[in-house]
Amino acid sequence: MQGPHGPFFARCARYFSARGLETHKINFNGGDRLFGWADRQLSYSGGQAGWPEYFAGYLRQHDIRAVVVYGDCRYYHREARAICDEQGVSFWAFEEGYLRPDFVTLEQGGVNGFSGIDWSPEAVQRYQPHGRSGKVHIGQTFWQRAWFAIAYYVTSCFFRREFSGYRHHRPRNCVQEGICWLKSFYRKGLYKLTQRKYLNALVERHDGEFYLYALQTQDDFQIREHSAYDSIEDSIAEVVRSFAQGAAENELLVIKHHPMDRGFCHYGKLINRLAREHKVSGRIVYCHDLHLPTLFKHAKGLITINSTVGISGLLHKLPTITLGCALYNQRGLTHQGALSEFWQSAQPVDSQLFRQFRTYLYERTQLDGSFFKDMDHAVEQAWLRMAPVLVSGIERPLPQIADEEEYLAA
Repeated sequence: MQGPHGPFFARCARYFSARGLETHKINFNGGDRLFGWADRQLSYSGGQAGWPEYFAGYLRQHDIRAVVVYGDCRYYHREARAICDEQGVSFWAFEEGYLRPDFVTLEQGGVNGFSGIDWSPEAVQRYQPHGRSGKVHIGQTFWQRAWFAIAYYVTSCFFRREFSGYRHHRPRNCVQEGICWLKSFYRKGLYKLTQRKYLNALVERHDGEFYLYALQTQDDFQIREHSAYDSIEDSIAEVVRSFAQGAAENELLVIKHHPMDRGFCHYGKLINRLAREHKVSGRIVYCHDLHLPTLFKHAKGLITINSTVGISGLLHKLPTITLGCALYNQRGLTHQGALSEFWQSAQPVDSQLFRQFRTYLYERTQLDGSFFKDMDHAVEQAWLRMAPVLVSGIERPLPQIADEEEYLAA
């Protein structure tokens, strides 16, 4: 079904097809078709109301044994997941890497809050590692993402009449998306020049005296589906209010904008108003492109809703609190009390437990590679992860494997 912007799903389809599987691709708009490839491609131009019946019939008609999506919260994917459960069809969800930037996520059944893996401390501590180690360095992918997104939305706009029943999971049309990406280009250069001073000031004058609140994108399904917040604005209001009431007077709150949201929204006016209302003007820093590892090294604590930035903070032994549902929100890793308590008595990170957790997370959910650059690494590992479920019954099946973990370790 729908994949990340760009040719990643097409490469997966070609790779799987070359190994004996028949691949199908359902396109919902022109952008899907631009980057799509499969042995059989078709376009769904009906509305959302007719989708569940259509999809259920398609699975039965073509004897589909696995469905692969990017993100499991979009309407079409969420309905597909429920139908797969009803029909006993294997459902696989890709997502951005829980670990960044050199990994992508692939789980059977769902990701993030819908993950079917046991994330309890007991399961993590019982796990016997297989010794996998990442060997791919991807680095930044902003320009690849931007190009793929522009091509996707321009093509979708051009063919919008053909797919008149399609409703995108984001509220903007293709023209608005294009304008936002142009703003991203401009602001990326601007902030690189104008915000350098913030990092030096924080490191030299406020070492260990600031809390970092790492924002997520405004369209993030993690917010909509796996938190109690209606918007990023609501979370900012709560964090600023709590900071003003509970933090020491010499401490700062650094609110960092998400880099992929750079051209889509700006919270400066809201933050300034909240700072005045709560009498903490001068103690809040709103920034965009500061170096995260440096901020982690000098911060006193990290606040997030459920971003994977939290995992990076734990790696740096930074006391962390999550305000929503997160895989890593468990005793021994994150602060388990209220936000009001975090400012004065943040619970420390159990480094040993985190090392075990990271290994468990990596070996069970992560693929080395990227959706946007050096994609072949992730494609090959996706095949290895999925093959034990998919290969039975094709003309040249792989050896039968009883345990996926043993297969991956080999």
